[in-house]
Amino acid sequence: MSLPSRIEAEQRYEKLRALALEVTQNSLTGNLKLTQITPRALEATQNWVSSRLRQYNWDWPQNYSYYEKSYPKRFEIAVWENNILTAISLGRPTYHATGMRLDVVEAMPRDLGERSNVFDTIILAYEIYARMISANHIRIMNPVNETVRAFYERYGYQYIAKGNYLTRDIL
Repeated sequence: MSLPSRIEAEQRYEKLRALALEVTQNSLTGNLKLTQITPRALEATQNWVSSRLRQYNWDWPQNYSYYEKSYPKRFEIAVWENNILTAISLGRPTYHATGMRLDVVEAMPRDLGERSNVFDTIILAYEIYARMISANHIRIMNPVNETVRAFYERYGYQYIAKGNYLTRDIL
């Protein structure tokens, strides 16, 4: 039995990503719309560069291109509120695929407009995708500072200093 080709893997996981977003979307009320990362979403992140409140200057177009080419099992989500990109995230399974890594998550800086706190929605989507690939925990990798780390800890995540990540079993 041969391993699936890169194209077959991308197609298989594309369907799982879309289904995880659909299931999450169906649980929401209000004006949020969930999509995979699109050229329009990547373009919208460029508006965030001018913010004085931005925590980390992550180059979404460049880094997304790398993830897209390197990780067919990745999970990606763009969160839109009233047709404005308010958050975006990328992750992938852990090395042994027992967990799901949330590698990068960024919300629109507050000095650029009002937005809801959408972390609950993002983490729900990750958990649904993780269940689909038989992962049993979520890891939030490399929190950018103590304030961000404390934010995740309020959601029940435990910090692991040796790996610089937070983890929580999927309920």
